[in-house]
Amino acid sequence: MPNVFEPDLLVHRTAGAPTADAQPNAAPPVSKADTQDYFTEVADDYRAWSPSYNMHFGFWRLGLNPFRREGMLVEMNRAVGRALQLGEPGNAKKSPHRRCVVDLGCGAGATARTLVRDDPSLYAVTVTNVPVQNRIAQRLDAGAGVADRMAHLEADYTRTGLPTAQADGAWALESACYASGTAKADFAREAARLLKPGARLVVIDGFLLQREPGRAAGWLHRLWADSWAVPTLAVRGDFVDALQASGFEQIEVRSLRWRVAPSALHIPALATRFALAELWKARGRLSPWRRKHIVASYCALVLGLFWRDFDYCMVTAKRSG
Repeated sequence: MPNVFEPDLLVHRTAGAPTADAQPNAAPPVSKADTQDYFTEVADDYRAWSPSYNMHFGFWRLGLNPFRREGMLVEMNRAVGRALQLGEPGNAKKSPHRRCVVDLGCGAGATARTLVRDDPSLYAVTVTNVPVQNRIAQRLDAGAGVADRMAHLEADYTRTGLPTAQADGAWALESACYASGTAKADFAREAARLLKPGARLVVIDGFLLQREPGRAAGWLHRLWADSWAVPTLAVRGDFVDALQASGFEQIEVRSLRWRVAPSALHIPALATRFALAELWKARGRLSPWRRKHIVASYCALVLGLFWRDFDYCMVTAKRSG
């Protein structure tokens, strides 16, 4: 299996942009209550994208069928695991060392479930402030046979209450965007607090490349963000600066634009089929958040076409000693 850190992933080292938490294209702010309401209302809708509740784009590599979405979604989970650099999978029965990782903004815990299933010595704590997601996760954990190595915490991932410097790794897969501001500074500080010195953070998400995107890109970003209850995407430079200020080093940013494209191309047919089926079942009446969820699905695909304003990236960083 090829390593996720391949030359074709376009390494970027971002410099210089001052850290700020200003909202680009100012609009009425999306609140944490809005985000909770959104994920509560559309929880079952995500099953149409992934029966295992992989609530993210997929990672395509040679050998994977681009027409089979679930395989690419699981591969994205494993890309997170490789980027954490935890070493070879251990044996829980033979080794007294139990490694613990934290999923910040876990959805229904699909990434943690994949990593724990792949590594018998791994334990995972997932963090979400949406109770229904934890209920779904517990059911799926039991089915996967990993319930004894998964703990689901209902909390704000910027104030988890978890102990300091105990995690062997942490990640946010398409969830850091739900923190406030363009730097996501509160998210970066909490991630730094949780990690042991030398442990790694992995963030995979969409990023704005400048504070003031072009008019069309800015309008589309705002429509997409409001529809998926996102305050704003991070500005890539601001986010890197926030990581540095929080005590991270060896920060690398790598574009995954082409890796996620095959799974993103599943959106039009799936979203259209889903919308028509749900409208038929609901006799043409869908709740506001469910309608917005469908709109955002189309927007996500179009937003990726604005290359000068937007990118989909993996950010890795090491907690300094």
